[in-house]
Amino acid sequence: MKRLSKCLGILVLTMTMTIGLYSNGVNLNGNGSKAIAMGGAFVGLADDYSAVFWNPAGLTQMKEASLSFFATNIIPKATYKLAALGIDAKSENKMYPSAGIGYFKPLSENMVFGVYAYVPSGLGAKWNGANLTALSGGTTYKWESFLGVFALSPTIAVKLTEQVSFGVALNLDYGMLKLKMPALGQYEEDIKGFGFGATFGLLFKVNEAIRFGLSFKTPMKATLNGDATMSGAALFGLPTTDDAKRKVTWPMWLGAGLCFKPVDNFTLTIDAQYTNWKKLKNIPMAYTNAGWIQYFQEGSDLQLKWKDAIQWRFGLEYGLSDAVFLRAGFYTDPCVSAIDTHNILLPEVGYKWITFGLGYKSGNITFDLAVEYGMGKDVTVSFADAGDGMPGTFGADILVPNLAVTIRL
Repeated sequence: MKRLSKCLGILVLTMTMTIGLYSNGVNLNGNGSKAIAMGGAFVGLADDYSAVFWNPAGLTQMKEASLSFFATNIIPKATYKLAALGIDAKSENKMYPSAGIGYFKPLSENMVFGVYAYVPSGLGAKWNGANLTALSGGTTYKWESFLGVFALSPTIAVKLTEQVSFGVALNLDYGMLKLKMPALGQYEEDIKGFGFGATFGLLFKVNEAIRFGLSFKTPMKATLNGDATMSGAALFGLPTTDDAKRKVTWPMWLGAGLCFKPVDNFTLTIDAQYTNWKKLKNIPMAYTNAGWIQYFQEGSDLQLKWKDAIQWRFGLEYGLSDAVFLRAGFYTDPCVSAIDTHNILLPEVGYKWITFGLGYKSGNITFDLAVEYGMGKDVTVSFADAGDGMPGTFGADILVPNLAVTIRL
C-alpha cells in the first residue's frame, strides 16, 4: 500500500509541479507569437505585450495605448514502449488551445501600465487504456491528465533614465489539474487552487545597437484543493471519495538576455534562462478521512530528485520592409526529472526546439504568426532503475502554432 500511494503521489504531484513554472517536459515556456518565433530569446528585447511574461521593463517601449490578442494550440504526441510486456502505445491525438488578452496604456512619457490575462500552461496526455492493460492486470482503465493555468498580471513599467527601465508584474495564477489512472482500481483527481508571485525586470540600453535584460520570477506557493476518487477504497470499507489537498512551492526563475542590432532591419537575441528545480524537496499530500489517512497517506508525499536547469535560447528577426518581418529561433529544453520518476502521464524528456514565424504591420494593426516544434529525446528506464516511476522507453514531440494581433488605439 505504501508503494501504491507513493506512485500515486509521484504521478499527480509531478503534474502539479508543471503548472506554475511553464517550462520543461511537455509544458511550454513562452508567450507571444513574436517572442516564440524568436526562440523565446526575448528577455533583452521584450518590445511587445509579452514583456509581461519575459521582462516587464520592456513595456516602457510602448508609446501608445494598445489591445493585444494571443491564441495558441499545443499539440503533443507521446509514445511509450515496454517490450517485456508487449506495449507499444501512442497517446491519443488531442489539442490544447489557449488564449490571452492584454490592454496597455502609457501613463506618461516614462511610465506604462498594463494588464494581461492569459494561459501560461494548458496541455496533458490521453492514452487508450486498452493498449496498457499489461500494466493493470488485464483490466482497461482510463489514463488521462489535463492541466491548465489562468493568469492575471497587472504590470507597471518605469523608465528610470534614458538607458534604464524597471518593471514589475504581479502574478495571480489559478491552476487546475485533472487526473485519471489506475491505482487500487480507477483513480481520479480534480483539484484547483490559487498561487501568487511576481516578475521583476530590468532593461539596459547600452546604445542604439545593444540592449541587455534581466528578469526574475519569485518562488510561488499554492494550495490545490479538490476531490480524490479511488474505486478500490471500498475494499477497506471506506468511502470512494475524499478531500485532497496538495501544497506546492514553485522555484524561482531567472533570465538574462542580450539583444544586438548590427543594422536597423536585423536583430539577434540570446538568452540564458535558469530554473532552481533543486530547491524542490518535499511536496506533501493531505487527506481528511481517517481511513484514507491510515491506508493511503503514508508514502504519498513526494521526495523529488530534480536538478536545476538552464535553457539556452537564440533568435533572429529580419525586416524585409517596414511592414514585413521574418523570424526564426532555436532553444534547448533539458529534462530535469530523475530517471526513477518517469511516467506516461507526464512524458518528461529533453527537447530541442526550432521556431519560425513572421510579422506584418498594416496601419494600426500588427499580425504575428509563429510555429514551434519540439523534438524530444527518448528516455529509457530499466526495471532496476524504475523506482517509484515506470520502466520503459518514453518519447514525445510537440507542435505549437500560434497567432497574435495587436491593435494600437
